[in-house]
Amino acid sequence: MYMIIFLLCCIIGGLCFYIYKQNKKIISISKQINDILFHHNDFYIQKYKEGNLSILESDICKLVNKIYEQSHLLENEKLILKEYLEDISHQMKTPLTALNLIHERLNKAEGNEKRQLLKEEKKLLDKIEWLVMSLLKMAQLDAQTVTFHQESITQKDFVLQLLNPFEIQIDMKNIQIQINIQESEIFKCDILWTLEALSNILKNCIEHVEQNGMIQISMNQNPLYDEIIIQDNGCGIDQEDLIHLFERFYKGKNAKQDSVGIGLALSSMIIEKQNGTIQVENTYPGTKFTIHLYKENV
Repeated sequence: MYMIIFLLCCIIGGLCFYIYKQNKKIISISKQINDILFHHNDFYIQKYKEGNLSILESDICKLVNKIYEQSHLLENEKLILKEYLEDISHQMKTPLTALNLIHERLNKAEGNEKRQLLKEEKKLLDKIEWLVMSLLKMAQLDAQTVTFHQESITQKDFVLQLLNPFEIQIDMKNIQIQINIQESEIFKCDILWTLEALSNILKNCIEHVEQNGMIQISMNQNPLYDEIIIQDNGCGIDQEDLIHLFERFYKGKNAKQDSVGIGLALSSMIIEKQNGTIQVENTYPGTKFTIHLYKENV
């Protein structure tokens, strides 16, 4: 009888000791979690070989690693946002300062001088509008709120729509446009967004060709992708700038003085969001942009 009571006491004592140890471990884990959450201490939890504590330890490790990963991404996003805001502030400051000076001069100007100032004012306002709209479009693409729709258009109509806004610039510089397309061939894409992307590329080419220069536009198709090539015979791009050309706010050595460095970055984003790629290379003379839009069924 005494032996049975002794054994029961040993069992109860052993259970109590086991529960105490487990509870102590749980309290220790809880304290470390609180330290991680509220005091930003380094994460360390003792490795348990088996049992429920081992499963708990594994799940906590996954959770904390996920928290660290999200925290790191948020910090990076804050830095990127800070850089963007600084760049935007700088880009907006120059035309706004010029507008204020023009406004002061307009109060005293008359005749031809006044007309010239109004013309400069309109040009600066257009630049600010373009900058703001481009930044908004980039924000939409970053936030993934843009839905691209596949539409059909003939290659001829697409190229005509692409060239139409640049007729005056092309005429003023007497640029020769060579078009290599299958006029009735159907081209599928989100027409407005793709025109936006290619317009920035064409604008870049027009700005960098000399008087009486040449720009070639080609469109080809195969079972894998649709290909668009825009090539000029201008001054080309410095080799060091090629790898940075599609970065936001990057301005190469041959960039125009009023360039803000977001047009080609926006083009790259639009193409990539449509399952496409964009490449640029020097062709001596000139520059060649190659766009591939991969087909959905591939």
